[in-house]
Amino acid sequence: MSGAPPQHPPALPNDMAAYNDKKADTTWGTHNKIPSVGKFLESQKKATKEAQEAPLPAAPAAPAATDEVKREDARQSQQATGGKNEKEEAMAKARAPSGPTAQGFSREGERTVVDPVTGQKVVVKDAELKDFQNAKLFSTEALDPAKPEVAGPATNVPDSKQPSVQQITPNPVEPSNILLQQFPAPVTESVKPIIASIEYYAFAIIAALGGLWFFTAFGSGWMAFVFRSSLFGGLAFCVYVAHGIIGRKVTKEIERIRLDQIKQRGETHSPPTPESVEWLNSFVKVVWPLINPSMFVSLVDMIEDVMQASLPGFIDAVKIDDFTIGQNALRIVSMRALPDQPHESDYPKEEWIDQGDEDAALDPNRRTKQEKKEDQIKTPGETPEDEDQTGDYVNFEISFAYFAPPGEKHLQNKNISLIMNFFAGVHDWFHLPIPIWIAVESIVGTVRLRCQMVSQAPFIRNVTFTLMGVPAIEASAIPLAKALPNVLDLPLISGFVQSSIAAATSIYCAPKSMTLNIAQMLMGDGVKRDTKALGVLMITIHHAEGLSAQDDNGFSDPYVVLAFAKFGKPLFSTRIIKKDLNPVWEQTAFLLVSDDEVRANENLSVQLWDSDVVSADDLVGRIQVPLVDLMLKPNEVHERQDKLMGFEDSDSLDGTLSWSVAYYEKAKLNPALKAKPGVDHNLPKELQDHPELKVETTAVDTAEEADVTRTPPDPQYPSGVLSVIIHQINSLERQNLSGAKGKNREGQAGQDTDDAAEDANNIPSAYCEIILNDDMIFKTRVKQYSQMPFFEAGTEVFLHDFTDASVRVVVRDSRLREHDPILGIVDLPLRDILAHSSEVTRLFSLQDGVGFGKVNISVLFKGVKLDLPQNLRGWDTGTVAVTSNIKVEPVAGVDFDFKEKKLLLSTLEAKQKLPGSTATTQADGSVTWDVDQHIRLPTYDKYSSALFLDYGGGTTIGPLGKKSEAFAAIWLQELVDDEETEIRVPIVAGDDLTALRQNYLNDQAKKTHNYTIVGWLTTTILLDSGLDEDHEKYSTTQTARHEFETYDRVEGQAAAAEKNSHANDDGVIDKDEQRAIDRAHKKALESRHRGVMQVPAVRTGVWAKDGIKERLRKASRRLTGKTHEKESTVASEA
Repeated sequence: MSGAPPQHPPALPNDMAAYNDKKADTTWGTHNKIPSVGKFLESQKKATKEAQEAPLPAAPAAPAATDEVKREDARQSQQATGGKNEKEEAMAKARAPSGPTAQGFSREGERTVVDPVTGQKVVVKDAELKDFQNAKLFSTEALDPAKPEVAGPATNVPDSKQPSVQQITPNPVEPSNILLQQFPAPVTESVKPIIASIEYYAFAIIAALGGLWFFTAFGSGWMAFVFRSSLFGGLAFCVYVAHGIIGRKVTKEIERIRLDQIKQRGETHSPPTPESVEWLNSFVKVVWPLINPSMFVSLVDMIEDVMQASLPGFIDAVKIDDFTIGQNALRIVSMRALPDQPHESDYPKEEWIDQGDEDAALDPNRRTKQEKKEDQIKTPGETPEDEDQTGDYVNFEISFAYFAPPGEKHLQNKNISLIMNFFAGVHDWFHLPIPIWIAVESIVGTVRLRCQMVSQAPFIRNVTFTLMGVPAIEASAIPLAKALPNVLDLPLISGFVQSSIAAATSIYCAPKSMTLNIAQMLMGDGVKRDTKALGVLMITIHHAEGLSAQDDNGFSDPYVVLAFAKFGKPLFSTRIIKKDLNPVWEQTAFLLVSDDEVRANENLSVQLWDSDVVSADDLVGRIQVPLVDLMLKPNEVHERQDKLMGFEDSDSLDGTLSWSVAYYEKAKLNPALKAKPGVDHNLPKELQDHPELKVETTAVDTAEEADVTRTPPDPQYPSGVLSVIIHQINSLERQNLSGAKGKNREGQAGQDTDDAAEDANNIPSAYCEIILNDDMIFKTRVKQYSQMPFFEAGTEVFLHDFTDASVRVVVRDSRLREHDPILGIVDLPLRDILAHSSEVTRLFSLQDGVGFGKVNISVLFKGVKLDLPQNLRGWDTGTVAVTSNIKVEPVAGVDFDFKEKKLLLSTLEAKQKLPGSTATTQADGSVTWDVDQHIRLPTYDKYSSALFLDYGGGTTIGPLGKKSEAFAAIWLQELVDDEETEIRVPIVAGDDLTALRQNYLNDQAKKTHNYTIVGWLTTTILLDSGLDEDHEKYSTTQTARHEFETYDRVEGQAAAAEKNSHANDDGVIDKDEQRAIDRAHKKALESRHRGVMQVPAVRTGVWAKDGIKERLRKASRRLTGKTHEKESTVASEA
């Protein structure tokens, strides 16, 4: 939740809590992967196994019992995670693929989870259609509190101080009603005796008054008669009126008592007892046929994504072509209210956000503890109100069912149905479409809702929903192609679809949940105004000492991995330093911290591993630090020197690690930069006051959310968290590049879109790539054959400096037997995009590609309270340029003679040799190598690599190459981008330069390594940020090739055209200049599939040739031992 202070929940029972407690997100990305059938099957089996092994949950009779349960859980957890098992788990997490893939699905039994709606433990099970025939919810045993082992409804009332004995969700297909409870009798015959008694006494009094009048009214004169008659008559009239009033009052009071009994019965039994809501079903029946199926596009899109991630090997792709909900309406079987929180009479306000944290949810003193933690974490003087947590809450449980009418299950206009195309194929050689019609016959499930009610319209803000187990779904698959037989409704296909839908819904099953801001969806734009990350960890790995030897040669090849202990997946890795027990790294990493890590009570894990080529890597040692301890002391650096531990914390290993860590919070928006509301400041001033161009403010946004849209990032905090989300692409299509004649010749209006947009040959299979500072950081899944693909996918990354950053969103077309062409590029220089707002959501037109369309993209930047030095604000990709002569000065008194020998300059990717003929020995003994033209060496990893200058040789082909006599290393992380820097670095010599060269040479390296400084090297270095033409020949992998193609389309070809435009400045265009002009023109045409590249056979030939070259290149690198190449891991939603 935005604005929520960091929390420190108690320790969870096991590592799986990090997954179970995670709240589902609305956007696919690195934190929210697309689920698959196999992954769901695996998680269900594990959850069921744990539930079967665990004892049945019992009501905590006293705090001592709760403590005992916690101690037992801790003891079992400690026993279950032995050193060997923990190592295996850690290695499995490290090797885990980015997206789960598996086949098959089976439903599992009951399991105990924490309901994120009520915070109570609840037993859930996956729904099954057979429950409909065997309704047992209100059987005698199920309602008997003495039999807690029998599943049934919760039998306690909301105000009860005792926890519920039975808290299983009822079977979703079993209707019930509150009338099953005892009902007070209506006011009928039971009230008549009371009314008759009142009438009897009233008439008796009137008769007595009449008798008194008869005996006293006469014989005393006319005046006495009138007076006494009036007195007794008035009294009789009053008695008569009073008796009527009293009778009616008694009748009404008895009716009030009866109605109050009805109210008490409802309040007493409604929360644990579901009711039938036929009145609501009547409403749904009328509204259902009126619903636009486009409302379900995102749901259908999610199901398609899950199926795409779970396809068998012989199926290349799947596409849902059409979807209809039919006329047969979904039915609400039962509905019941739920208590807001157990054992509390008032609303807990913010406790509900614990979201599945078992210990915190059931802790009766958690509110007091939470207030103390908030006081510790809050910055003094700041008490912002979190509008996402205030207000009152209403909880409901709704059981729903959908059944196809008998005899009409195969009528498309009657029932929910999908038309799908499965594309069978082999690699990328061909796609054979197989059309299938999927008819949904049954759906059964239960959902719980938590509605946050507020005082402002529309009076509802957040709605949290969670499924009580995976819904039961039955569907039949019927082939649409006449050549395919209808064999038992294609059970394999229907089973695969059912399993895919189950896997898609499993990410919303308790204890997971999803929270929707309904207020923004109804009255706003629904765009998120804050990042998921709460802050950033800055970690610098300095050095290690006294490591244990893991290899037979008496050394280790150490490297450091950073991860969160429970999540386990590596988030950063240092370079490997060969044959060293005292490595010196001096590398800095930045890790984002989200609410998921805080709620899961994560530990920052620093792991040292020994790199092995043949066998699995060995653990050298590890360090774990509670994440919340770092968050409680934000914005300050902690220098640490920790003893290495084993997989068991009690196991001490050899060696210590020196490192530093700091947690930096997100900075508040600068109010001085806030712009005038309701104005689009990106427009010219003359148009900003135009009524139709005004920006509508959203009343449902909080103050901070509203400020995000009109306050740019603070230049005081240029480093921070960048979020980029790709929502959808509108009107996407390919250009018609086949050529035309006559009236449709090139240049005529509409020639490029002459083909019908719905033509299958004109509809692309699009996917998007996000490139930040010329590095690909994210890739979406492929949306097969769609003109309006919905992605709702993106990523969050740490950005070193937003004022000098460029984001490019590239849309590509997934092609068969050819390279994926660029449909279009959206270039987003952040300094311009975020000039007036910290968040921008806009439609951007595709450019510089072979397609048309507009992409809806959201860009959000939140700065952190971190002041990075200028050299750490650069790009990872660049070119090292040596711009002046290289001079070497020998150190007096050292036995090393510098001569006119070759000098080899190299980065991890490239190298260039200065022969000895370019060297000159000066009178003072120094040697100078002439640099006539700038030496340019590309690099792809500035912050972990160096420019090496090897004197007298250089490593070439394994042991056959001549070793260098001395070397100098210029670590690129010390250079400021795009600034010329005078460099003076030591030249060192020693016994083992190969092992020494990967160490950062400082005082610590001098203390632990044996080498001698034999000279000083002086030159001038310029680090050009980003890609340039020097990178082209090194772009051999797919990732590097796509990065360079994007740069070349946006900048490279324009730069070449600018250079070629000056070819005739001297009045003559020589052969080389003409060749460069022709080459640039040809490249511009072919990159846009014009010229010879518009012929598909030519593109296929290029694709085949590049594939052969790629295989030969890999084989060559394996033979020569040169295994390093740029093949970075790109984050994906799959």
